Amino acid sequence: MRINLKDNHSLKKYILSFFLLFNGVVAVLGQGSSGQNLVSSPYSNYGVGEWTQTNFIQAGTATHTYSGHYSFSSYNPATLGNVRYTTLDFAGSYKRGATISGSERYDFDGGGFEYMSLALPVWKTAKRKLIGYDSIRKQKIWKFIPFGASTALVLKPMTTVGYSYYLENDGVLKTRTSHIGSGGLSVLQWQTGFRLSNAVQLGYSAGYVFGTTKDNALFSVVDSLELGVVEDAQSLVFRGLQQQAGLLFQFKLDSTYHKFGVSYEWYANSFATRNRLTRSMEVTSAGYTSVLDTILDERDVKKEFTLPGSLGLGYSFQYRRAWQLNMDWRKQMWSKYSAYFDNTGKYVDRSDYSIGLIINPLDVKSGTEKRMKMPVRLGYSLGQSQLQFVQNSQTFGMIEQRYTVGFGIPMLRRYFDN
Repeated sequence: MRINLKDNHSLKKYILSFFLLFNGVVAVLGQGSSGQNLVSSPYSNYGVGEWTQTNFIQAGTATHTYSGHYSFSSYNPATLGNVRYTTLDFAGSYKRGATISGSERYDFDGGGFEYMSLALPVWKTAKRKLIGYDSIRKQKIWKFIPFGASTALVLKPMTTVGYSYYLENDGVLKTRTSHIGSGGLSVLQWQTGFRLSNAVQLGYSAGYVFGTTKDNALFSVVDSLELGVVEDAQSLVFRGLQQQAGLLFQFKLDSTYHKFGVSYEWYANSFATRNRLTRSMEVTSAGYTSVLDTILDERDVKKEFTLPGSLGLGYSFQYRRAWQLNMDWRKQMWSKYSAYFDNTGKYVDRSDYSIGLIINPLDVKSGTEKRMKMPVRLGYSLGQSQLQFVQNSQTFGMIEQRYTVGFGIPMLRRYFDN
C-alpha cells in the first residue's frame, strides 16, 4: 500500500502516524519471532535463517532499476534519486509454500510484515548551461541540468527462522532428535539517493541490524523402563551494521528508456550474544521428570561473526509508457560467511537470476489521463542456493524457482506535489 502526501498538513499528520506505527513495529520485531515475517521450513535452520524476498513485493524483478517519482528499490539506494514526492509505503503478505524432497512433500503457510518506508525529497535545484543562440529570435538557448537528493527510512525483516521437525534412528538403539526454532533478523535503513543529472544517480545506505533467534533441540533414547533425554536450548541476540552503495545510469533513445543499475552491500561490527543451556534428564514410566546433570551453561557469550555481502546488476528496457522489461542478477557471497554458533552446514556463493515484465510501468499518470492505468507485473526468478548437502559421499545443492504475478489498483484520480 502506498500513500502520497499532498500538502503540509497531511505531511505532518502522516509523518507522525508513520513514526508511531514505526516505533510499534520496531518494538515487536525487537522481541524476536513474534513480529517476524513467518516461514515454516527446515532449511531455515541453516545460517541465520532464510533470506526474505522483500524486494519481490516492493520492486518485482527490477531489484536494481526500480525507480520513479514515488518508487525506489531498497536494494539499490541510487534509485531514490528519482523520487520527487513524499511517499509512505508499507506492505504485508500471505504466502503458501511447499518443501519437497524426493517423494516427501510438506506444505506450510507463512507471511506477515514485509517492509515499511517513508521517502521524501530533501533538496532540488537545476544548473543552467548555455548551448546555443537563436539568431532569428535573438535569444540564448539554455539547457537545464537537474540536481537533487531524496532520503528514506526503511524497516524490513532480513531473515526469518521457523522450523519444527525430528529425525529418528530405528536401529538397535532407538533415538529421536527433535528441533524447534523461531525468530530472525531485521534491518533499519537510512538511505539517500543523489540525482547528479538526468543520466546519473548515486546512493548510499547505512542500516542497523538487530534480531533474535531461538533453537530448542531434544535428543531422546528409549529403554525398557524410562526415557533418557538431553535438552539443548539456545538463544542468539544479533547486532550489526549494514552498508550499501549504488549507481544508476539512465537515458532515452527515441521512444525507449534504458536503465542500468549496480549495487554493493557489506556488513561490519556484527556481534552475536549466545545463551545456551544443555541438560540431561530422565522421564520415568510414572511420568516424573528429573534433571540428572547440567552439561553446558553459557550466559551472555558475545563474539563477532560475519554476514554475507552481495553484488548485483540490473537492466531495464521501457517502451514509451506501455511496458518495461527487467533483467537482474545478484550474488550473495556466502563463502565469506563465518559464525562461531553455526556448524550446521557448508555454504557456497548464492546467485539469483530474474526476468520480468511490467505493463503500465509508470507510477504517475499523463496529463491526458483521468486516472492512472493499472500496473501488472509478471516475473520469473531462478536461485542457486548457498546450501550444500552431502549424501552417499556426494555433494549436491538446491535450486529455487519463483513465479510472480501481481497488479495494483490506483485509488486516486491524480497525484499531488507537496
